[in-house]
Amino acid sequence: MKVLVTGCNGFAGRHVLAALRAAGHEAVGSDVGSPAGGTTTYRPLDVRDPDSIASVLAEVAPEAILHLGGIAFVPLGWTQPQRVFHVNTIGTLNVLDAVRQHRPAARILAVTSAEVYGSHPAPAPLAEDAPYRPDNIYGIAKAAADHAALLYAAHHRLDVMVARPSNHIGPGQSKDFVSSAFASQLAAIAGGAAPLMRVGNLDQRRDFTDVRDVARAYVRLLEQGRSGLAYNIASGQLIPVRDLLDGLCDVAQVRPQIEVDPRLYRPNEDRPAYDTARIRAHVGWQPEIPLRQTLEAVYADVLAHHRAGA
Repeated sequence: MKVLVTGCNGFAGRHVLAALRAAGHEAVGSDVGSPAGGTTTYRPLDVRDPDSIASVLAEVAPEAILHLGGIAFVPLGWTQPQRVFHVNTIGTLNVLDAVRQHRPAARILAVTSAEVYGSHPAPAPLAEDAPYRPDNIYGIAKAAADHAALLYAAHHRLDVMVARPSNHIGPGQSKDFVSSAFASQLAAIAGGAAPLMRVGNLDQRRDFTDVRDVARAYVRLLEQGRSGLAYNIASGQLIPVRDLLDGLCDVAQVRPQIEVDPRLYRPNEDRPAYDTARIRAHVGWQPEIPLRQTLEAVYADVLAHHRAGA
């Protein structure tokens, strides 16, 4: 299957390209700017520009589109809300409508986020029929994109699915995100910096899934997922951020002094757990990579960049 991947230069995108090719598919990456390392087949594409999307669809003629292109950093919704909506919501609409006009037989997997459910306690893990209850601007933008994708499947009879991943971590993630931020500080300490780490709220609980497991889920959904449905992608375990820090300290063999930085601190939020019965039943996916292995890969990647002076 020939698959066009928007947002291929991003954290998940690079892993998805590798997973698609490993599964025997022809993957064509697309994004704004120049291709990231390892992207062999690439077309420039800006999801904010309908003409750009139409041109790439005509040139590539994909059988499927994995729409990853978007802004992934949740706090940016509060500081740049118009940009987040322009990219994450309008960008998704642009992709959906370009496919409707130019490649209506193509399969689409639109990646949104578990943020569409919000940070509300729930008595049981949330399945995909739970209502949208986003409580930040990023989540609202993703919920709008999510609903639009499912509406295009129903109204225009397009072969569209939605993926709602939880937090994913792994090698190659930006230092804006917690595991890579911790690993970066530990690598600096291992290299001789003062043994002091500045952290935020270590008691927050999140569902963390290895990005390579998430990439594999996307491939399985493109292969076997059912049109018109949303799919949760999650590990099924809520763990405190403290466990990431403790695990990375063990991997790095560093025991620093910990200092809470008020600028990094976010209040506790009662996150729901996510039900993954649907994706397990429909495509046989489940997470396979244990947290320790994920943290080893995160630290090895950050340490390599630190030693290279990146």
